[in-house]
Amino acid sequence: MPIGEEFEISRAFGSLVPRFSNPEMLSLPSQLSSACLLILADLVRAKPQLPSWSPGPQAKLKAQDGVTFDPLGVAAVLYNPRVDHSAARLYTQYDHGLFTWPHMIMIGGTLPPMQMLVERLTATMRWIHPSIKLCAKDTTMLPVQSDVSENVFQQLPLNLSNVWFSDIVSFETSSHPGNDFAVVVVDTIFQPLSEAKRHVRDRLGIVRWRILKWALDLSGLVNGAMLFAGTVFGILVADIWAFTLFFLYSSHWLASLLISRTSMVKIHKPARVKPDSTLRYAVWQRAEGGTVIFKGRQNKLEEWARSTWEYDRTWVKDCLHWLWIMSGTLSGIASVACMVNMRGYMQLAFLGTLIYGSLAEIGATRIARILQTAAHGEVPKATVQDNKYRTEGIIRATLEVDESCRLTNLDWIELGLLPSYPVFHKMQELLRDLSTTQTNEDKTKSSGDIRDGTIHEKCAQFLELFDFPHHHEGLAKRIVKEIQRALGIKMPAEATEG
Repeated sequence: MPIGEEFEISRAFGSLVPRFSNPEMLSLPSQLSSACLLILADLVRAKPQLPSWSPGPQAKLKAQDGVTFDPLGVAAVLYNPRVDHSAARLYTQYDHGLFTWPHMIMIGGTLPPMQMLVERLTATMRWIHPSIKLCAKDTTMLPVQSDVSENVFQQLPLNLSNVWFSDIVSFETSSHPGNDFAVVVVDTIFQPLSEAKRHVRDRLGIVRWRILKWALDLSGLVNGAMLFAGTVFGILVADIWAFTLFFLYSSHWLASLLISRTSMVKIHKPARVKPDSTLRYAVWQRAEGGTVIFKGRQNKLEEWARSTWEYDRTWVKDCLHWLWIMSGTLSGIASVACMVNMRGYMQLAFLGTLIYGSLAEIGATRIARILQTAAHGEVPKATVQDNKYRTEGIIRATLEVDESCRLTNLDWIELGLLPSYPVFHKMQELLRDLSTTQTNEDKTKSSGDIRDGTIHEKCAQFLELFDFPHHHEGLAKRIVKEIQRALGIKMPAEATEG
């Protein structure tokens, strides 16, 4: 309000200011006093326009318009045992000529690269590459008793290259698990790629093979598309936290895609193994019950027992390895830091991506198992279960199963799987004789009467060795009855009575 105009002091001052019509009549001190009063009056008039003032502090709840999923941010770094298997498959790409394994961005997916970085910085044995340790986590060493190289090799590695016989290795036991036996022939454990492709074409056909292969590729591409879409939406909605998180995960997915185009870690096989086609056996007694017998040629079993993982250093592999580690580590750190500050719907989109990756990995595992099993063709295998006695299981696995799986020359006593009793020594000789006779008669197609007569004669000779009062007489008669049931023949009554 300019000086000279009429004004008055607010009632807050408790008095009125005289009104002046001519400013020239005022002296200089009076004009200054009037100006100060006018300024104070303006301040007093502005006071009612300010927000209401309270003499004490007041607590207020923060209004939240959207849904938030902050606590679920730890899902990205939760331990998931399937992640290690998937990362090991990514690095090995064992069936690279048949299909490409897609590493999914799933729950706990950033833990392997973070662990590899920590091991790289703190390892005392720096000559062991972290990728070797990653693949070693997915390798189970099976303790076996074997006649391979005179029982020099007492362990067999079960890893990603052996998925094709995982069903026989993990067979379900019966009510007598200690007497269950499974036999698998492992001569095709290492085979050329051309042979594997031929088996897949023969068993699945070109069309089904292509569909399954494309299904694996598509599942990985969808996972990547979800991450790149999240990156774009983070920009569009101006959410810097969402953009950062999805961008880092997209970089990690891209690094995984580049690694999947090569085999970072390969199975190292011995340079020279003496050619030997002698049939050998390796027996694994499972802690859960049941016995698995691996049957194959000496050179094949020795090659399997001596196989290890190998990381062949090149500058390309080293760059891809470090790109995968650093992008994964940064993604894991950002998972918690960014999730707290992201918008609710972007948090939900990120969690949906992790859930999809976890479910897609399970489906990819099933598809990969179908393709790898088909790549090995018809693998000879057999199981004998529901055996009341251990001798019955041994007899059935020697005489009842298909010829390719018969345990004709397996020395159970030498491997410490049967007591060194005279009756068991003679039983092994009898089973070896009967199995050889059975094989020869199958080839010559002899009549059933001749076959049965030969078996009757050999069993009678076996019983004569343990006539009364030998303390193994009852065991010998039981063994003969078990042979009878395994071969499906009727023994003479006088041979088994008593």
